[in-house]
Amino acid sequence: MSKISAIITCFNVQEYIATAMQSIIDVGIDDLELIVVDDCSIDRTRTIVDTVARNLPDNVSFNPVYFSKNTVGGVASAGNAGLDMATGDVVVFIDGDDWVIPYNLKGALEQHLSGGYDFTVCDCLEYWNDTGKFTQYPEGHYWEQLPSLTNIRARRDTLLKMAPFPWRKIYSRGFLERHKIRFPVGDFFFEDNPFHWETTVKAETFDFYYRPTHVHRMARSGQTVSAKGTKYIKIFDHATIIREKLEQSGALEANRDLYLEWLFKHIIWCANHVPAGFLNEVFERAQQHVCPLSPDVFWHAIAISGFDPSNVRKMAAIYLDERFEFFREF
Repeated sequence: MSKISAIITCFNVQEYIATAMQSIIDVGIDDLELIVVDDCSIDRTRTIVDTVARNLPDNVSFNPVYFSKNTVGGVASAGNAGLDMATGDVVVFIDGDDWVIPYNLKGALEQHLSGGYDFTVCDCLEYWNDTGKFTQYPEGHYWEQLPSLTNIRARRDTLLKMAPFPWRKIYSRGFLERHKIRFPVGDFFFEDNPFHWETTVKAETFDFYYRPTHVHRMARSGQTVSAKGTKYIKIFDHATIIREKLEQSGALEANRDLYLEWLFKHIIWCANHVPAGFLNEVFERAQQHVCPLSPDVFWHAIAISGFDPSNVRKMAAIYLDERFEFFREF
């Protein structure tokens, strides 16, 4: 098997980091480059990383990256630091509080390498930290559709509707380097959305592996997706990044319907999650993205959105500048 670079990004995950590291070691990769990027943890994460690293098998090389100060936003800076250090033919991401299923990941790596794909998307499981239960990530309907989709355009369109997680994908490093793809860095979270769009749109070949390779830990203290508040508004920054990259690559027109479907869905998602006092900001930020659309484009996007009547009214109120009508829906 080719050289594999496993990038583990972490911050204050002392309870979980040893599991993440050992799970990728147990895959049994012949030449594994283990890159752990710590975003200046203030707990015992680094001590545990170093302890595990002292007993690595001969097939594993260890390359730690320890930041001297915590970075803003999500894991973009840590992920990029790992990519910059990686020398393997293939890159796999692992969140420091997650783990991989060794046997399944090895099978996915073999499938990816045998096909020479730009990337391979794998199924995943959720582990609920508060109950100890495992659940399937709720996108089974997309996985059921995939075998019947015979052309790359249909498979690409479906993938753009799926969760953007980079940690359940296997990437050919040459593909990422050729297109200079990195995570956007800034004072925001959810940086996997632009990364997902850019890799999906630019890939010439990709494949799917139907067994779960990664287990994503849910409902733990300090987790980004469980933190309530105004950080949801940051999704508008990523909407801008996605649109600009589509424009730069000349792919906006071909992907306009899918982009607007993603945008409208996330406007509603954001409005449903921010504290009520920030609905004004959601309304105004959404208008910046929606109001420049022509009526034909906007109403077509609404028609194919699948929204229930309440969400249609929310989006229409934004487009028609009816702030009070927007507030009435909450």
